[in-house]
Amino acid sequence: MPQDRQLQILMTFRGYYTGTSPNGQDEYGGHVSYALTSCSPGNPSLLDLVDPDGTIDISQWANPDPSTWNNTVDVIFSLDANCTLRDGVTVVPAVWSPNMNNSTDPTAYPAMLLLEADKVTPASTNEVEASWVAGSGNTQILVDDKDETKDYYYRPAVVIPALSNYYISCDPGLRNTGRGGK
Repeated sequence: MPQDRQLQILMTFRGYYTGTSPNGQDEYGGHVSYALTSCSPGNPSLLDLVDPDGTIDISQWANPDPSTWNNTVDVIFSLDANCTLRDGVTVVPAVWSPNMNNSTDPTAYPAMLLLEADKVTPASTNEVEASWVAGSGNTQILVDDKDETKDYYYRPAVVIPALSNYYISCDPGLRNTGRGGK
């Protein structure tokens, strides 16, 4: 039986102090970029499957042997993240947020907002879903889109444990360009 194809993407997040809110709280933001680290089956040229701005275009992926690989693509995200604190010197780690409401429950779904291509309509879990990669210790997120003909928008989130789990929704998000019947 043919297996799903797989992309592995590294999300790099560099956080920094952005100022003080009107109520006197420190505020933080950050910059996100993405890079393809591997794919199965291999793509010798890795032809622009993932742009640093977060566009995933699987139409650039050569069609593999259909007896071994199907047209379903699973995406695994890994994280390289840190944040520079207000002093401009101290750098602390950032980690994936456990879920959208900033729960500290380690069994919760990861914070990966999954939307239709319009970036407004929530995607149905019948179409796409996010979960922790088994055995990863919540360091990797698997996004499984079940309808490869549609475009989806993913927006991950991180927390900064040293700042009482300060929550940051990452921008830019990712746009997965579907096969559109190709």
